[in-house]
Amino acid sequence: MAAKFLCCLPLRLGVLIISFLQFLFCGAFAGLLWWALLYGAKHNSDISTITHSMKTVVIVTASVYTASALVGLLGLLGAVLRKHGFVRIFSFLLCATLSVEVGSSIWYLITFYHTRGQTEAECVNGSTDQARIAYCKSLDAYRRVPQGALLASVIVPLVLQAYACYVVYQYSKRLQYQRADRQRSSSAFVPPVGPMYQPLKHADETHMLAQQYPYSDSTHAFGHKPQSSIDKV
Repeated sequence: MAAKFLCCLPLRLGVLIISFLQFLFCGAFAGLLWWALLYGAKHNSDISTITHSMKTVVIVTASVYTASALVGLLGLLGAVLRKHGFVRIFSFLLCATLSVEVGSSIWYLITFYHTRGQTEAECVNGSTDQARIAYCKSLDAYRRVPQGALLASVIVPLVLQAYACYVVYQYSKRLQYQRADRQRSSSAFVPPVGPMYQPLKHADETHMLAQQYPYSDSTHAFGHKPQSSIDKV
């Protein structure tokens, strides 16, 4: 049974939906992260007091989701135009993006739980920087985040991304098979340049028919009466 999107829908529709949603949500999430970094740095809000490691994680995550949005746009164009090259590149980049997102998600969880597990004294570590002290006092916000919601926010997108890789890969294979079938059908029959048979001249045609048709002579003609042996005598 051929692969389908959500068990019953066409693969092309699935690629259109996946690429559009990826472009929309990844672009929106990346824009939110970049805006938060720029706004925090400009207005000296609490976001600017994030530790250097967390800021690096946010920058890397925003970069990854920006690349994911561009990849989604490429896949959307490939599905609309039915371009096998675009869809194949989209499939490869989607799988590469998935591997990067897995790594960045693991890094994010490790950093988050490491920051969450620190006490205020361990976070300050004898520093006199007021921004760092204010940040360390806000560690309770990390502890108030439910673990189930945090893990779901990381695992669910990865599972959906893995399923998207499967659908796009199957659609890429289908386009490849369709292109191979068109090439085979176009090269299966080559019309001849000249006529397939040589026309016979009238004399040759009469001669061949006389040889092949046994009743063409007068003795076998309709109405011919053979002479009896008495008439001959």
